[in-house]
Amino acid sequence: MEISLTLAKEERLQLQAEILHSLWYDGAASALRLERRLGRPCALILDCLQDLTNREYLYIHWPSPESASHSVYYLRWWLRRAIRQMLKDSPRYRMRLWWELVCREESGLPNPERIVNVSPSS
Repeated sequence: MEISLTLAKEERLQLQAEILHSLWYDGAASALRLERRLGRPCALILDCLQDLTNREYLYIHWPSPESASHSVYYLRWWLRRAIRQMLKDSPRYRMRLWWELVCREESGLPNPERIVNVSPSS
């Protein structure tokens, strides 16, 4: 993939950070969805996804039989936990958790704290 070789190291790291942020925000995404969201070529995104998968930051949640660009990627649990730990004191993150709990309650799903007896920030 020649495209990835033309990017400077800083640009490549910036794209990988954007991919990780997008996966943190959305939960899971395919290379095609990331291409639309980030406005970068699919080949470049696939190359970065492969690099992040090799470094064990991501895993393929759902491998697509059609092509690699349709496979769905997800953050590893330890990375999710590390990001959650970094953001736990952020008012924006607390608001997001509150909103998710409200949506769960409105849809009739039980509160995760009641199921596991653990707070969502742990």
